[in-house]
Amino acid sequence: MSSNSLLESQITQTLEALKCDSNYRILKPQRHHKFNILNNAKHNFHQIPKWLLNLASNDYLGIASNESLNAAFLDSTLFKEYWSFSSSSSRLLSGNCEIYAGLESHLSHIFNKQALLFNSGFHANLGAIGALNSLKNVLFVADKSIHASHIDGLKSFKSTSLKRFLHNDIQALEQILIHNVAKYDAIFILSEGLFSMEGDFAPLRALVTLKQQFHNVYLYIDEAHSIGSFGKEGLGICADLGLLDSIDFLVLTFGKALASMGACVLCNQIFYEYFVNFARSLIYSTALPPINVARSLFNFLELPKLAKQRANLSRLSADFKALLSQSLGLEVLGDYNIISLILGENAKAVYFAKELEKRGFFAPAIKSPTVPKNRACLRFSLTANLPFESLESLVQILKGLNNES
Repeated sequence: MSSNSLLESQITQTLEALKCDSNYRILKPQRHHKFNILNNAKHNFHQIPKWLLNLASNDYLGIASNESLNAAFLDSTLFKEYWSFSSSSSRLLSGNCEIYAGLESHLSHIFNKQALLFNSGFHANLGAIGALNSLKNVLFVADKSIHASHIDGLKSFKSTSLKRFLHNDIQALEQILIHNVAKYDAIFILSEGLFSMEGDFAPLRALVTLKQQFHNVYLYIDEAHSIGSFGKEGLGICADLGLLDSIDFLVLTFGKALASMGACVLCNQIFYEYFVNFARSLIYSTALPPINVARSLFNFLELPKLAKQRANLSRLSADFKALLSQSLGLEVLGDYNIISLILGENAKAVYFAKELEKRGFFAPAIKSPTVPKNRACLRFSLTANLPFESLESLVQILKGLNNES
């Protein structure tokens, strides 16, 4: 048997193991219309398309499908000046279009920190954490539930010093800091503002209070799922709680509630300069098309006007979680727009997801390693324009499925 055959045999066995564990991933073509999705879309004109209620979208405010807002952007000066669909280069060569500086300046003014744009939230965490990871004598202390992009940033150097604490466990974090603060030049606490799987908030006030007890501890907070959708003007949890001055690194992504593409890291000037010189995902990536950056700036300017959508989202989320909890007798997680129904085994979560799809709902199963083993779930990602009556129907279906299992 050739070496190529041996390698392919190994890969085949690995993929078969995933299938046996109900953990095999595939890509399906999809189409979207407002809050609906056509999953596994095909150009078959002999079949009537079956639109599903999309409960897997991060378009929390419905901006992506807001026709009037989209039309306003297409008619704006920002669109007309920066309509280019390619930057054709990295930012450090010839791809740093002036609209980048425009968005960074706007964000720096709002958050009182220096903003640095990246191509995505994954790029931002990979680049910033990877750069911090190259510093000598530093320790990372990470919540067990931080995003995969944080982990990949930490893996970028083999010498990483890392300790983990149980999700949102302030006492465990405090003990780690007490026992290690004198050993390192700096300790970076990694957390999310609103966690992407559990859907709960980080105890930010407690994190800030704890950090302030030590001279060399920094807070790195990722607000991917709360920027735009949370707070009086949609500026996220840290801003809403008045904690911006105490957050050393704030990550915002634009591909969720902002309905665009890209991300930024907000920090002080010295770290900004350091990232420009050492964040590899920034240095070695072709920059985002100017039109995407213009779209992000346009939507940031619109955020203060979307208070009604944020109020709708808050009310919808609370009502849906309460209904799920009262009706099913299963563990339900989530403090805001992400609600997770814990089902346990992968196979059970996959079965529920498939049955929901037959009945008009798209809510993919979330399985390990995205969530811990035996913690597979249905993750309902809510948007402000969803009809609550449809969610009530969903709960009735789930109740029936749970009674069968």
